[in-house]
Amino acid sequence: MRTLVTGATGFLGVNLCQHLTAAGVETRALARAPERAQALSALGVEVVAGDVTDEASLARALADVDVVYHLAGKLFIPGVPAEEYHAFHEQGTRNMLRQARAHGVRRFVHCSTTGVFGVTGAHPANEDAPYAPTNAYERTKLQGEAQTRAAIREGFPAVIIRPGLVYGPGDLHLLGFFHSIQRGVFRPIGRAPVWLHPVYIDDMSAAMLRAAEAPEAVGEAFNIAGTQPVTLRTLAQEIAKSLGVAEPRGWIPLPLAQAVALAGDALPASLRHRAPLTTSRLDFLTHSRMYDVGKAQRLLGFSAETPLTVGLAETARWYRSEGLL
Repeated sequence: MRTLVTGATGFLGVNLCQHLTAAGVETRALARAPERAQALSALGVEVVAGDVTDEASLARALADVDVVYHLAGKLFIPGVPAEEYHAFHEQGTRNMLRQARAHGVRRFVHCSTTGVFGVTGAHPANEDAPYAPTNAYERTKLQGEAQTRAAIREGFPAVIIRPGLVYGPGDLHLLGFFHSIQRGVFRPIGRAPVWLHPVYIDDMSAAMLRAAEAPEAVGEAFNIAGTQPVTLRTLAQEIAKSLGVAEPRGWIPLPLAQAVALAGDALPASLRHRAPLTTSRLDFLTHSRMYDVGKAQRLLGFSAETPLTVGLAETARWYRSEGLL
């Protein structure tokens, strides 16, 4: 069996390739910048230059492929034009599906996001919850899902996977959170509990593999997250333990945080990442997003195995080994 992984040089893509090659699966990676794929080549992954927006390159990459893991995408960055997300998530997925069907692919695993549900509030969202995307990333990811569901209705063997908050070695998106806790400056915003639903990277890859194998997965969508959501305060406390620093105490009044976020938004784009707070970060820190993962347990036989304390300790260890903490 030969697999193709798009988005293979990203956080999830690299880890998935590691799991595939460790299992002896012949793996091919589609890479926009092959020079960034040296670590994949070292694993024995065949690297093919290409782009989901270039159908000719997809035709080459899909030759003799049985399973596709479609992970390619563009992460949300405030200020990036919506057209860029559309090109990757909707048009890119349409291109991948068209070429995969033409090449007789036997299983297509489409990586979406639980962000299609937007803010969930105090109740976990299941796979049938109303869609409520909040930004261009989430909206175009939902459009990519629509392309996949259309192919499913026509008999194509595809599966939709929606990752929650994926973390672990290789991830840089929570690095700023770790930094603020290490420096002792992080405090929750407001008194109301905010729920998040993290999942460790190795568990995420395990779920992707099950989606490619389980007969029951075809035509379905699955939320993938840890066995239980955690409050932001609990997550911060566990990160503090992994770093060996004091737990954050107290809280920041919401009006003060909103004022700081607006000031951060006003900075030039080149400096905005240094702001202590922006509107998009404030949204992450003040709105609950949690999910019902029972369907993956029932149909995929998948349940996340890595305890939060173990996953955060491994993440902190990797940050230190890379000189990031």
